[in-house]
Amino acid sequence: MKLYEGLESIETSFPRSTVAVGTFDGVHVGHQAIIRRAIQDARVYGRPALVFTFDRHPVELLAPERAPELITTPAQRNRLIADLGVDGLIVAHFDKAFSEQSPETFVRDVLKGKLGAESIVVGTTFGFGKGRAGNAFYLQSVQDDFNFTVHALEPVMVDGAPASSTRARTLLHAGNVAEAGRVLGHPFWLAGRVVEGQKLGHTLGYPTANLERTDRQVVPADGIYAVWAKLDDGRQLGGACSIGDRPTIANAGRAIETYLFDFNEDIYGREMELRFIGRLRKEQKFDSLTALKEQMARDIEQARALLATA
Repeated sequence: MKLYEGLESIETSFPRSTVAVGTFDGVHVGHQAIIRRAIQDARVYGRPALVFTFDRHPVELLAPERAPELITTPAQRNRLIADLGVDGLIVAHFDKAFSEQSPETFVRDVLKGKLGAESIVVGTTFGFGKGRAGNAFYLQSVQDDFNFTVHALEPVMVDGAPASSTRARTLLHAGNVAEAGRVLGHPFWLAGRVVEGQKLGHTLGYPTANLERTDRQVVPADGIYAVWAKLDDGRQLGGACSIGDRPTIANAGRAIETYLFDFNEDIYGREMELRFIGRLRKEQKFDSLTALKEQMARDIEQARALLATA
């Protein structure tokens, strides 16, 4: 897959293509259906399959106070889209000028003029152009004028409800990482950098890697989770992750800390991703450090068992 960061990076306009258009935060199963439909269409007609998206969620610019936390970092989103098999990913810079384009201008100058769209695939809930005046119905109304075909896909149903980025965020905020994974079609990944903490884990006999987010991602609800940790050298390790205020220890403060199984290396300053497989329990306060250590041992055993079947 070729990545185009900004429309200006496309030096020569595409003569023809099939384009999937959307925000694609999370690249959930509905997004995957849109992109796969674009790939299928492109292969039938012998043209490149492109994905067009933005370098930020549009709400971040238009109403920052309402901007949702990201499900995927830009790098994660790009990897997930690449894994689906598209030929090109265009990540447009979403600024004030772009936000004020009329739907007609976007279709004429970008989808047709720059990308040569002969087929366009979108979700039925997608909106674009100034004031979100453009949508699937608008595209269908002008497809003959611009000589392209529109495929508008209905939401994909998961566990009896439509898959959406909003639903995935809600599930993560509730700690329901397993159902969120079904909506996404892949485990939720939390990316960050390993930083020094208070070394409370060492004191308890379970040294942990403290994660500091590098992007404005959703953080699952406080609790204990079974996770796969992927290090920046490609190694993947099982672990038990604790998110919360660590109430048993006075003034411990909030942390996202992970005990990595059978691992004892210095990884401070390195990048790490946590893939959340299941929630083990809520965070709770224990009467003593001994009681906390005994529960941590049970958590680790349970996390190992869950990951062995994941």
